Amino acid sequence: MKILVFGAGAIGSVIGGFLANAGHDVTFLGRKWHVDIIRENGLFITGIWGDHLIDSIRTATEISQLDSDYDLILITVKSYSTDEAGKAVRDLLNEKTYVIHLQNGLGNAETLLKYIPPDRLITGRVIFGVEIEPGCVRVTVSADETVLGSISGSPLPEIKKFADVLSRAGISARITAEIEKYVWAKALYNCALNPLATILEVPYGFLAENPFTREIMDRVIDEIYEVGKKMGVKFEPETAVEYRQLFYSKLIPVTAEHHASMLQDIKMGKKTEIDALCGAIARYGKEYGVKTPVNSLLTDLIRAKEIRQRT
Repeated sequence: MKILVFGAGAIGSVIGGFLANAGHDVTFLGRKWHVDIIRENGLFITGIWGDHLIDSIRTATEISQLDSDYDLILITVKSYSTDEAGKAVRDLLNEKTYVIHLQNGLGNAETLLKYIPPDRLITGRVIFGVEIEPGCVRVTVSADETVLGSISGSPLPEIKKFADVLSRAGISARITAEIEKYVWAKALYNCALNPLATILEVPYGFLAENPFTREIMDRVIDEIYEVGKKMGVKFEPETAVEYRQLFYSKLIPVTAEHHASMLQDIKMGKKTEIDALCGAIARYGKEYGVKTPVNSLLTDLIRAKEIRQRT
């Protein structure tokens, strides 16, 4: 299978690397600091999924260097680059190409549907952690399989084919008819933890142990449930009370020492994905008449921290 990873950062490099290791013809479109090392030395994947050196990956740093006969395009860009990626990928599609986007935050599929036919777009939820340095990615934690589905109604048999391709390559994957539920669950987790951990520069475990930060996270969760219910989102668990029990007893303990990737982005002078997380909740709340003061405040504080880091 001929595959393009559009935005080969941390997640894209791991998935694309395993696909290349399984014998697929994989091209990385990414930043020079990363893909130039891969072109010279190969990609090194390490961490909880073992050590792998893959030297068969093609690389590109410009869209003009790409072909237009891909079987599969994986979009793994940051959420703030989704619109730009959608426009570019539209020009790379042919009658056989499917697109899987594997991103953080809310609203990415809706943006991509402006450019990609609904029967060709597959939404994925990944929930493993990766650290990246030039030419190397380290898988640090994995909480569940990759899940694929269609917000727009693509036939599940086609989606299962790609889930099987990922699984055979070593990225365990399954399909669902309720992908929106998984996307919102990941956003819920990230909204509750990432901004606060970034502002205070503390690991997740501290937030759960401190009564003041715990209260803030509770209010973030309550607001998201209220907004989602207004939008017709099906949550699992169904109530905010049940989710908080799961959050503190199961979800945080396994990542208690983890620091938010959002903090790493800020320290590197990069833009964060806050607008697709708490910022999205604030926008949806305004649209649906739900007050979201805590999500709105966290969004503003992260934006302020971004500006401070860059000045």
